[in-house]
Amino acid sequence: RLLHVQGVVFLAMSSRVVSVPVATTHVATHRGLPRSRRGGGAPRTTRRISRCCRRKAMSGAVSDESGKRTPTATETNTNTDTTPTTTSTRASLATADSGNAWERFYKTHAGKGDGKKTISVYKDRHYLRKEFTELMPRAVLEDPGAWPLAIDPEATRPPDDNSIDYKLVLELGCGVGNSAFPLLRANLDLRLICVDCSPTAISTLTQNPEFDGRRCRAFVADVAGSNPCGNGALSVAQIGSENGIADESIDAVTCVFFFSALDENAFARVAIECARVLKKRGVLLFRDYAKADVKNNGSFSPGQEIDPSVFVRPDGTLAVFVDEAFVASTFANVALVGTTEIVTHTVTNRKLNVSLDRYFVQGRFVKQ
Repeated sequence: RLLHVQGVVFLAMSSRVVSVPVATTHVATHRGLPRSRRGGGAPRTTRRISRCCRRKAMSGAVSDESGKRTPTATETNTNTDTTPTTTSTRASLATADSGNAWERFYKTHAGKGDGKKTISVYKDRHYLRKEFTELMPRAVLEDPGAWPLAIDPEATRPPDDNSIDYKLVLELGCGVGNSAFPLLRANLDLRLICVDCSPTAISTLTQNPEFDGRRCRAFVADVAGSNPCGNGALSVAQIGSENGIADESIDAVTCVFFFSALDENAFARVAIECARVLKKRGVLLFRDYAKADVKNNGSFSPGQEIDPSVFVRPDGTLAVFVDEAFVASTFANVALVGTTEIVTHTVTNRKLNVSLDRYFVQGRFVKQ
């Protein structure tokens, strides 16, 4: 027999009476009350479950299109060894799965994929014409603040291979073209090879009205995850003659918020590939998140911290914060020698009247 008295269920079994607390007692107290006096919101147990789900979401798990939970790279290690996985191994696993993680990211921001929604999660990086001066013509260097007009491929001449401003540039982690198109606008004699691990990002870039096949070639390649040995990930031998890049054929490599998606081992592998494709005296231009950045101080952490200054976001992508010494030494190991600096940028939320100072490592490295 069950007796419900003041939120406690009394279970009568022969001569024993056992009291059992009820988790949802407050729901029963709604009975008999006018609707206007009933408490709003979900029952307490539901809210507890919601908090639990949020904690699981922060661990990096996501759901696929069918609604089923998809484990992240850090959860897919099928090794039956019961030895705890080290944090560096978890970062390596996340890097190995970066192609899938970034594809999920861009698909999420692409909406239904019907072409009606533009992926605008990042702003165009027009400031690069001030920062990457090696790629700019004299007119832009004299007036870097001048706003270049959008490109109409049908009304714009092709690049002049004999121009002093001509450069063949490889952009790693191009995304949807937030760096590529501002650079192409500023120098009409640039040719870009754009590489990204996300097919959705590359498709969006090539469908941009400013895309001009005479000036830009874009293709999918997972530079960090597809070639663990790090030997010629973008070579003809690895990806074929159509998109393969020959040794010492590139004037400049741009890496804007690209290396922050890689663990240390992948960083070193990609540095080797950059050195392979660059010409002698070619330049690598680098910009990424610094350890001093506000999102690395614990208050605004981008996800679950799995290593010092290494986070896995809820969508499975990595966020790695670096310092100048690490960046300089890693590139120096592959004969890319240069300088680094810390640059800052203040972001202001006018609605909340809050300003945040962002810190980035920026560098220029020349192949010896």
